[in-house]
Amino acid sequence: MTSSRILLLGAGAMGNLAAQTVASFPEVGNLVIADLDLTAAQAVASACGEKAKAASVNVTKPTEMIGLMRQADLVMNCVGPFFRFGVPVLEAAIEAGLDYLDICDDPEPTKAMHELHDQAQAANLTAIVGLGASPGITSMLAARAREELDETEELIAAWNIEEDAGGEDKVAFSAAIVHWMQQCSGTIWECDNGRLMEKKPLAEVALDYPGRGTRTVYTVGHPEPVSFHYSFPDLQRSFCVMVMPGLWIQKFRKLAEQIDLGTMTLEKAGKQLLEYATISSLMEARLLERPRLPSFFALAKGIKDGKPARVVTSIRSIPPGMAKATGIPLALGTRLFLQGRVAAKGVIAPEIAFQTAEFFDLLAPYCTFPEPRDASELVEVTRG
Repeated sequence: MTSSRILLLGAGAMGNLAAQTVASFPEVGNLVIADLDLTAAQAVASACGEKAKAASVNVTKPTEMIGLMRQADLVMNCVGPFFRFGVPVLEAAIEAGLDYLDICDDPEPTKAMHELHDQAQAANLTAIVGLGASPGITSMLAARAREELDETEELIAAWNIEEDAGGEDKVAFSAAIVHWMQQCSGTIWECDNGRLMEKKPLAEVALDYPGRGTRTVYTVGHPEPVSFHYSFPDLQRSFCVMVMPGLWIQKFRKLAEQIDLGTMTLEKAGKQLLEYATISSLMEARLLERPRLPSFFALAKGIKDGKPARVVTSIRSIPPGMAKATGIPLALGTRLFLQGRVAAKGVIAPEIAFQTAEFFDLLAPYCTFPEPRDASELVEVTRG
């Protein structure tokens, strides 16, 4: 498909980076940036150049949204929080007959959107859910780890809040902090014995990283275990872990308990967390934590040549800042889709939508933090 008409929903930081990146591709003929805030959409469209124009849309009004979608060939959804808007936007795309990609980072809507697979497939469209940093980069790292095994029994996706993400991102109150508290409270989805099950978050896991040593990490709610369950039906176990200072865990658990009891809102918990987890306290805590682990990685356990085996894949360099690390993968996945690299129909996740080599080759030029890496060096594979 060439000269495609792209509709990008959401003119926030991640939508801005996704829009500017996708606007540079020759496969894109024109680009509409749509947001409830028309001024914000106009600012993003201006940064994207002549291909782009702005529109106002209220995603809580399906008729309005579907009418705009029917003027496009594909929709990129960056409207959060996804636990509110993910499912309705995908349902609108299915009704409009529009291919779809998003950066969904909430497990509940991820599960609900995968349950729309048959509807999307019947409409002959492709919906790729969760294409950012985590999930997204982590999803492709997991797929790369699976390639090293004959059979995969367990997949762990991991992200590390101790490591600097580069860019201009600062620790500040935001929707991301609210999302963070939500995924550390209530119950979370994990795959256990081949079934999705609800479990309590912040459980301790002794993670043995080949060549580095063992580190205590903590389970957290995230989409990867959900998408891995749908992508790899043979998988027996999957969960997501967060690498963070052990000094913080009691504070996290206390805030999560108060959220669960209804005595504290997610927003208030997020603000209290930031008062506690300052940059200075993070730097102090990092001095005590060993071994140091990568920003994003995936661990696979299974069978290789008839013997138990495990492999870890990590990314050595990332696009600087979480806005770029999230928005750029979405844009690159859109380009691969427009180039006809994705054959599957229905609701699918990045780990089965794309070939790992193609994805990381395309990502590598954007990965400049902490230093640029050639595509051949971008992903580190460790066996042990």
